[in-house]
Amino acid sequence: MYNVIVAGGGASGLTAAIFAAKNGYQVTILEHKDRVGKKILMTGNGRCNLTNMSDVHGKYYSSDKQSLQKIYDTLVSFGANDTRAFFERIGLYTKEKKDGGVYPVSEQASVVLDVLRDECERLGVRTITGCEVRTVKPLKQGGTVGVVYSGEDAAGRQAQFHYDRLILATGGKAAPASGSDGSGYRLAKMLGHSVIKPLPALVQLRCAGSFFKSVSGVRAQAGITLYIDNTKAAFDEGELQLTDYGISGIPVFQFSRMAARALDCGKLCEAGINFLPYVEDRASFFKKNASLKRWDYKTVESLLSGMVHKKLAAMICKKNKIGIGTLVSEAGEKAVRECIAQLFDFRVKIMETNPFENAQVCSGGVPLWEVDETFRSKLSKDVYLVGELLDCDGICGGYNLQWAWATGAIAGSGVSV
Repeated sequence: MYNVIVAGGGASGLTAAIFAAKNGYQVTILEHKDRVGKKILMTGNGRCNLTNMSDVHGKYYSSDKQSLQKIYDTLVSFGANDTRAFFERIGLYTKEKKDGGVYPVSEQASVVLDVLRDECERLGVRTITGCEVRTVKPLKQGGTVGVVYSGEDAAGRQAQFHYDRLILATGGKAAPASGSDGSGYRLAKMLGHSVIKPLPALVQLRCAGSFFKSVSGVRAQAGITLYIDNTKAAFDEGELQLTDYGISGIPVFQFSRMAARALDCGKLCEAGINFLPYVEDRASFFKKNASLKRWDYKTVESLLSGMVHKKLAAMICKKNKIGIGTLVSEAGEKAVRECIAQLFDFRVKIMETNPFENAQVCSGGVPLWEVDETFRSKLSKDVYLVGELLDCDGICGGYNLQWAWATGAIAGSGVSV
């Protein structure tokens, strides 16, 4: 029996182990947390958005166009239908929602982990938890990994495992409590791989402005534009969540990786928030309401509260030095128009992202040009690299898990001795 060692028991690691074991290899998963699949339990707010049936093009990021094409080639060879078929074969039925998102029918992430663990057990996959892979040493045939067991003593009990093939599925740096602590990058570097600087993605953005505390907790349907060095870089629309430090919500997550990369390069990043996405546009609104005199009897705050959340209305008034109880007629048409204009395009300066602890995934990692189409290392012939360890990250909606299933399945199936 040939030994296949899988370092990391997350989504990509469990999938790789299953497909390798189906090939008849003796497979061992080494997981440094106390149990496998912790990050799976966190996905989709505990409902586990497994994949997405929508077109994958334009939904992923990587370092260059050639790498993006490699991602799309991968997701054609093992796509959303393949993922659903795989899970159905191991006993999990799925359902598709209107946005293309695919979930287990129970909408329980724990069931996803259960069927993966059951399949590993059925195929004789050995799982060792509480051991961290510290070293990788390639040999003429295969190699060895050195591990340290947790909870033994101050130094940690050490051991070595021989591999004929090694699959690195250690994850990136996002959500380190789940096990993705960045250790895989160190192992990849031992094998000669380079690492594009990992940065948080699908994460909240921290912004300048003391006023955020006054609107913390407000949720609003909004259109959000990302500006990098005063140039429009991205746009998304959805439910915006305002926090005491900045902005959050799915539309923010979708372009947070672009903001993270730009900030890391020292570029100016701003978000332009349209709190009135239900109105055609600013020019049309003001053309339709050429005069605001019909609202002279209202207070400015009351007028704005008819358009947005009361806390937002109060914040806009305060920023424009319009006192509580000030009538539209008293404030003057120019001042009131300026307040409304800000609701169409409220600019905030982005200072930084939240840390990896708050991120769902991370951007960066081992460049895709350093692995072949089966994710076998071009630098160490007996090693494969899969999942978030690679320089690929997708938007919200099941795309990142699809990458994990696909790379794990392709690498596990491609393992040959």
